[in-house]
Amino acid sequence: MIRVPKISVLIITYNQEDVIHRAINSILSQKEWVHEICISDDCSTDSTWKILKDFEIKYPNFIKPYRNEHNVGIFENVEKTWDMPIGDIIYQLSGDDECGEGYFEKVVKFIENNNIDYNNELFCIYGDYMQINANATSILHKNKLIVKNDNPISLKIRMLLSNRSACFSINILKLFQKVSEGRSYSVELSQDIQLQLFTKKNYYIPYCGNIYYAGIGISTRMSQQERIDSTFNTWEKAILFLARNNITLDSKDMAYINFIHNYRKTGMHFSIGNFLNMIYYYLKSIDITLGFYGFQLDRIFFILNNRTHGKK
Repeated sequence: MIRVPKISVLIITYNQEDVIHRAINSILSQKEWVHEICISDDCSTDSTWKILKDFEIKYPNFIKPYRNEHNVGIFENVEKTWDMPIGDIIYQLSGDDECGEGYFEKVVKFIENNNIDYNNELFCIYGDYMQINANATSILHKNKLIVKNDNPISLKIRMLLSNRSACFSINILKLFQKVSEGRSYSVELSQDIQLQLFTKKNYYIPYCGNIYYAGIGISTRMSQQERIDSTFNTWEKAILFLARNNITLDSKDMAYINFIHNYRKTGMHFSIGNFLNMIYYYLKSIDITLGFYGFQLDRIFFILNNRTHGKK
């Protein structure tokens, strides 16, 4: 009899009493395909912890909540969950999002049909994710480029690949390096890009594995200047992190990083110099090997559209 892989779901939460039910229930609706739900609560001051304990009582040994003694910030809280799972496959979820309906069955059957050695192979299975905006409009973001391009780090740098919906080997998780620095937001990419760094084999399922509710996370509380500073520091730290792991970005990816930084500077402090720098780095960043996606027109349209509707 073939052993079904054990999926461990990792959830982070903080003061999400109004939405944490949604996240957990989206996993419980697929309970037959999941081994455990590991939740790290960052010392919530609302009723989130009580909700988690109630779930634990109802689903003992399946829902496993942990509470930080004091608030440590989002990225250290993420790293707390790394020590919790005992399954074969990892799926990460924010407490204000939800898992796509029926996604785990798709993942398990994909593993079986493709004879993936989930005990030993350093693999990641990507699905798509749905973004739901505050005005109830939605966008389906597809991760299909992962099977058409042999440089997942470049795709990640260019925001053409998302970890939302990713199911990956616990052996990859064991390679992750803790990079959190208190409450600093600048480690986000260094933490996130480790999935692409340590994965040896990538797969893709054209199915929505995650639903992301935009406009309610930590970034919505940042000022425009904080966004600019965070963008620069995030990329800078990620470049250094990759270098420590013997990865050097090529000139086009470096140009893309400079394009994004100058784009945000132009939006905050318009000047001819900032604008010309933005155009210069954009042109240098174009990668025709990615086809249409190498021009990043969809990404630029998305940013401009958000600005038009007053997103800050």
